[in-house]
Amino acid sequence: MLLWPDKSASLLSIRPAQSGDDHFFQQLFAATHSYFTNSGLPEPLAQQLLQQQYQLQQQSYQHQSPSPQIYLILLQQQPVGRLIMARHPDYLHITDLALLPAYCGQGLGSELMTALQQYTQQQQLGLQLLVEQQNDGALQFYLRHGFLRQSKNGNHLQLCWPSIFVSDLVAG
Repeated sequence: MLLWPDKSASLLSIRPAQSGDDHFFQQLFAATHSYFTNSGLPEPLAQQLLQQQYQLQQQSYQHQSPSPQIYLILLQQQPVGRLIMARHPDYLHITDLALLPAYCGQGLGSELMTALQQYTQQQQLGLQLLVEQQNDGALQFYLRHGFLRQSKNGNHLQLCWPSIFVSDLVAG
């Protein structure tokens, strides 16, 4: 999948994940789930819980999408995040979009989302994802980028983009 046809226009890029990227993905998980290390638990126990939660997340993602497309997000060729997607006939499902906290709020997520939206428009696809209801920052990010709430699924909201895609789903 080519998201940035003119790579010179951006310092942000993605590439398919490789086996050596798992160490970074574990670091990313730890950085975005700091409540384990800030819980006051002994460090070995906190690290064990963090590792178990990471493995559970990976299993959950594999269950949601048996053939995911996993990408490493790079800024000036340095890893800063991960994107996991699954292609369906009419849409791309974003399984995970995560950036290291130090890179949040700098427009990188918006640049990536804009590229995804342009790509899906060219391919005549929609975008779909689940977001935890209590993750207000992520929810507001997606709403700012034109996603609409489609349904509620337990503790998650299903969001879709574009709005035409939502009406197609409801009609179909």
